[in-house]
Amino acid sequence: METAFDALLVPRLLFTVVAVMISVGPIFADFNKTHATNPLWTPHARFHVVWQVLSQSGVSLVILWLLWTNAADYTTHIWVAAILNYVWIASFYATLASMPLYGGALKDVNGIKPFRFNIFGNIYLVDTNLFGSVILMIVNTIGVFLLAN
Repeated sequence: METAFDALLVPRLLFTVVAVMISVGPIFADFNKTHATNPLWTPHARFHVVWQVLSQSGVSLVILWLLWTNAADYTTHIWVAAILNYVWIASFYATLASMPLYGGALKDVNGIKPFRFNIFGNIYLVDTNLFGSVILMIVNTIGVFLLAN
C-alpha cells in the first residue's frame, strides 16, 4: 500500500533539486571575478548581485524547510515550495524580457562563457543562465505534474 509520503517523495526531491540549484549555482557563478568582484562592474551593481544571491539562498532554505519538515498541512507546504521555485524562474524571464528597459545583457565580456553544443556539425552557443533556467523550469514542472496527479 502506497502512503501519502511515498506519493510525494519524487515531487519533493525534484523541488529540492531546483531549490538547491537556485541557491548553490549562483553562489559559485556569482561570487567571483565574473560578478561580485568583477572590476568592470560598479560597486553598487556588485552589492546588488551579492544581495540577490544571498536572498535567494534564504528563500531556498525556506523551500527546503517546507519540503522536509513535518507540518500539519503538508501538501500545502509542498505546493508553496513549488510556487516559490517558480517565483525565481518567473523573475528570471521577466528580467530577461525587460532588458531593453534598463540596458541589461545575459553576459559580459569577462563573464561566464556560454554552453557550446555541437549538433550534427552545427555549433550552438547557449547562455548558461538561460540554459539553467530552462532545465530548472522543466524539473519543477515535472514535479508539479507529479504532485497534481
